[in-house]
Amino acid sequence: MSVLRLQNIGHAYLGRTILSGVTLDVQAGEIVALVGPSGCGKSTLALIAAGLVEAKEGRITRGYLRHGMIFQDPALLPWATAQGNIDYVLRLAGLPRKERMRRIAQAAVQVALEMEDLDKFPVELSGGMRQRVAIARALAIEPDFLFFDEPFTALDVALRRRMQDVLIETCTGGQRAGLFITHDLQEAARISHRIAVLDARGAGILGERVLPDTPGRREDAEVFTWVQDALRSDPIFRHIHDVDERQIG
Repeated sequence: MSVLRLQNIGHAYLGRTILSGVTLDVQAGEIVALVGPSGCGKSTLALIAAGLVEAKEGRITRGYLRHGMIFQDPALLPWATAQGNIDYVLRLAGLPRKERMRRIAQAAVQVALEMEDLDKFPVELSGGMRQRVAIARALAIEPDFLFFDEPFTALDVALRRRMQDVLIETCTGGQRAGLFITHDLQEAARISHRIAVLDARGAGILGERVLPDTPGRREDAEVFTWVQDALRSDPIFRHIHDVDERQIG
C-alpha cells in the first residue's frame, strides 16, 4: 500500500522550472532513496512532499498519520539542551510532561544517546551527537513516515556510517516508511529498499531499481559490487555525479 504518492509534481522558482512531471510512490515499511546530480531538485521535491513548499502543479497523497523531517543541518536551538530541543516539538504538540519525558527517553535510546548527553547544549556536542539529537527530535513525535534531506553529508566517514545504522535500525525495526535524499549512490544502496533516480533537470524520474535483500542485511562487498555495476552499466545512473549550480537541491 502506498503511503506517499507524488503525481506529476511541478515547481518553478522566479520563473525557472525546477521540477516537472515527477511521479513517485513510497510503500508502507519501505525506505526509498532519491538520487540525482547536485542541483536537480531533490531537496525541493522532499520539501514539497513534506508540505513545507507548495508545488505549482501536481498532486500529493499522504497515507500516513504524521511525519518527521531531518535536514543536513541539525538546526538545534543553541540556548536549549539536547533534552530541551527534543522537548520543544513535544510541547508544541501539547503533550503532558510525563508523556514528553517518556518519549524523550525512548528516542534517546533509539539513537544511542546517553542520559548525560541530554543535559548538554549543542555547542558541547560533536557533529554526530548533534545529528543524533535531530534524529531523536524527529522520532519523539512518533512518526510513521520520515523525510531525510541529505542528513549525513557533513559528517566524517565513521560518523556517517554510524548514523546510517541508526536510520536502518529505527526505520526497518519500527516499520516506518521514509524518503531519503542523497547524491551518494553507495549510501543509497546501503540504507534503502529501492532507489529512484531524478532526471538531471528535474524532468521526472528516470527509473527505479530495487536492491537485493533488505537494509541492514547487505554485506559491504555486496553493496560495493552493486554500485560499481550500476555506475558502469546502468544508463539511469550516468549523470548522478554531475553538478548543475543553476538549481538548488
